[in-house]
Amino acid sequence: MKLGYLLFDLLGLSATAETKQFDAYLANLTHQEARTLHRGWDNLTVEINTGTFIGMYNDTYPNHVLNTFPRYKTFGRTWFTSEDCLSLAVWTPSYANKSSKLPVALFITGGGGVTGGINVPSQLPEQWVSRSQEHIVVTINYRVNIFGNPKSRALRETSLTLLDARAAIEWVSENIQQFGGDKENILLWGESQGARLVDMYTTAFWEEPLVSKFGLISNGPNYVINTTETPDPYVDFDIVAKSLGCNYGSDYGAELECMRQVSWVEIEEFINRYDKNPGIAFDNYIHRYAKRLVAPGPAIRSTTATELEPSPNLTHTAEVARNFNCFTLSDSKLRESIGLETFRYFYVGNYPNISPEPWLGAYHWTDLLMIFGTYVKMVGDIPQAEIETSTAMQDFFLAFLKDGANMKNSVGWPEFRSKGKDGGLILEFGRDGSPTRNITGDYLDASCYNATVPFPIFS
Repeated sequence: MKLGYLLFDLLGLSATAETKQFDAYLANLTHQEARTLHRGWDNLTVEINTGTFIGMYNDTYPNHVLNTFPRYKTFGRTWFTSEDCLSLAVWTPSYANKSSKLPVALFITGGGGVTGGINVPSQLPEQWVSRSQEHIVVTINYRVNIFGNPKSRALRETSLTLLDARAAIEWVSENIQQFGGDKENILLWGESQGARLVDMYTTAFWEEPLVSKFGLISNGPNYVINTTETPDPYVDFDIVAKSLGCNYGSDYGAELECMRQVSWVEIEEFINRYDKNPGIAFDNYIHRYAKRLVAPGPAIRSTTATELEPSPNLTHTAEVARNFNCFTLSDSKLRESIGLETFRYFYVGNYPNISPEPWLGAYHWTDLLMIFGTYVKMVGDIPQAEIETSTAMQDFFLAFLKDGANMKNSVGWPEFRSKGKDGGLILEFGRDGSPTRNITGDYLDASCYNATVPFPIFS
């Protein structure tokens, strides 16, 4: 089977094809003795394989060193950043043609609002598409950090990140038939910051979403800034602008226009040392649900067992994971309140080639390795249970992609209903060597209602 990997500039400027073999990034690690950081080290720099590591003390986080760590570079490849980044990748079975009408999974990468892209090795779906032969995957790029969510007083809460996603979705809707896709059957899904973008998209473009179903993977509780509740949400842009010579006082239009003339290289160099919240500004989210200003269609909502901050301190790990899960519960209940179907899953797979230390558990984004099939690229032996879990997750996602309203009958994935028996049913992947099982909301969500109940990260 031959896979087509096509990169398209949304402006129609270029198209290239490539096939790459990615090496394991752990292979070239070296050891250095630990060094103590203290307040006197204003600009610690260390040269490493991936570039220059810069440590900086941030006075808003007392007694902590704020790190900006370069994303690892896969050997043999060149990584770069640019504001001119609106590109997408289309992955199809080789037989696909205009009449194939294959369902489309349109994925928005995560990255905390500061990184991401369509070339992240763990998110390349060739194994999944090759195995299924029944669907197309599209991955999209978008502007991040100050370039995507500047939070300028002149722009107010305008999110260029969200507009980038909309531009990509419009392009896919208009052109996917040429690749064998069905424009009437598009799943918009994302992980982490990408999931938050999907969430915002459902209320920003509810009248004409151009997609029929949604997937929100590890959608965290702190990715959105409500400008009506946040004290001076625009102050960070002002600080960056003034530091780069754009000091126009209260003339915010002039400030913005001046910043548009500053090289993105200068801006990036500065924000690497001034790290503030790159979250999306979006107001009245809950009110839009109350008014039913939400795109129709079923949705997947999920979290992982140890989520964003796995640590030997299991109390801390459980608290962070609990916050993610409770946010997922509240969002699912919002959807339930207006008659929208939600299918939840909880990923707990703890495999040594992904989590070499047992306390790491099923951390943030490891479920993507199962869905995309990229777990095979990780270092170490692969147990049979890991293969079976990946196969099951791919099959459940494909079933949702084909017919999101018939999940219980097609693959036995029940709709989540918080007011149902035992607090509703949730699909669990990867527990104790078993690919799937149903768990109850009373089991998983108990700590959301009673803080004294421990969150089940390993039990």
